Amino acid sequence: MTTHDEFDDFDFTLPSDIEGERRAYRTSVPGLEASVAGKDGTFPVENVSAVGIAMHVSGHAFAEGENLRVDLLIQGKPYITALPAKVVRLGEGSLVGCEFASPDFWQESRLDKLVLEVQKRMIAQRKAESEKRDAQAAGQLRDGGSAPNAPEGASGNASGDAPTGAGGSTRFSVDSAAGTELDI
Repeated sequence: MTTHDEFDDFDFTLPSDIEGERRAYRTSVPGLEASVAGKDGTFPVENVSAVGIAMHVSGHAFAEGENLRVDLLIQGKPYITALPAKVVRLGEGSLVGCEFASPDFWQESRLDKLVLEVQKRMIAQRKAESEKRDAQAAGQLRDGGSAPNAPEGASGNASGDAPTGAGGSTRFSVDSAAGTELDI
């Protein structure tokens, strides 16, 4: 009979407040923009995580330490509204980094869902591309060709076709704040 005592020595806490270290996975979401209360227009979001966003704010003034109310929009439709945030970094150019300040349970769960959905799609896309490359390589070897990256002059498929979706964007749906699905 096996006991799980050998797992008692693991520590699952994450370090915090380490200068320059990321506290959460960040990702880019196609069509994600931020609307900030008191500021005109919307701002393209460079990346988002469960703890904050980085957005491009060309021509608008933001101050480090400034408290904000942010609506996250996907293709112009509300996804999360009235998200409390604080400006924590004024980056080069027009990039502004904001940390979410005590989002409520609903807002936090929506952020988690968004980031997790993007991660799942990226993993699935990479897996499909890898499987396609493996299948192509196996087909070349079976047909008497050489393995991929063979030395110059070796036989094999020289078409140079890239895997479908390589370098392209991923499309998926998420539920919006209004309860409708948004295709990203």
